[in-house]
Amino acid sequence: MSLMAGFIIVVAENLGKLWRRVHSVPFGVYGATQVGKTTLHHQLRTRGEVPDIQNRTVGRERALRKTIKIDGDVHTVKTSDVGGETIYWTEWIKDMKTRKIKYIIFMIDDRHMNKHYDIEQQLCWTFLVDTICSPYWDKDTKKYKKKSHDYPVAVGIWANKYDLWKDRYEHEGEIKHHPIFEPFKSGMAKLNDAGIPCFKYIVSAKSDSEMVYRGILTMIKDY
Repeated sequence: MSLMAGFIIVVAENLGKLWRRVHSVPFGVYGATQVGKTTLHHQLRTRGEVPDIQNRTVGRERALRKTIKIDGDVHTVKTSDVGGETIYWTEWIKDMKTRKIKYIIFMIDDRHMNKHYDIEQQLCWTFLVDTICSPYWDKDTKKYKKKSHDYPVAVGIWANKYDLWKDRYEHEGEIKHHPIFEPFKSGMAKLNDAGIPCFKYIVSAKSDSEMVYRGILTMIKDY
């Protein structure tokens, strides 16, 4: 390799690092109430320093930039904390559309396994999947055709609070086959049929920052 070629490679690598640091990747974080969305935002913003959160998120907060550093790799992501109650589901749509969300993290916990009558998360998931797969968006009471670049690149379904429920349920094999994901399989299949891959992941957003950062990095690198 010539000296000039080596110089060009080094410059290109440094430019790539600078681009990843400056350019923010838009992530949308959605899910039912109290699944840990706000906790995830805190973990991204102040790694390892997550306060006890007492109040539910109201509406949609301003999107903030967060720098992800792991294994020498640096990326900047941008997320907004959005409420999970039914009245705020339309805010998810606005967030996806106005910020041109590239990756979606849909957070769940084990409430549907602990209380089988609790289907809040399944309803949230169905709404999100149907919205993404619909050829139309609702905006200002008007219907308009969704363009191909409006679709997210990938959707991650993150089973949060793993540290709390990992020993409650019998499971053998890979974590992606854990029964916690079972009620969401039809929605995953619908997204895959639409050309949007799904990424199953387990995480402890409050107690394990490494899991959070690796999950973000995996979505960026693999999709």
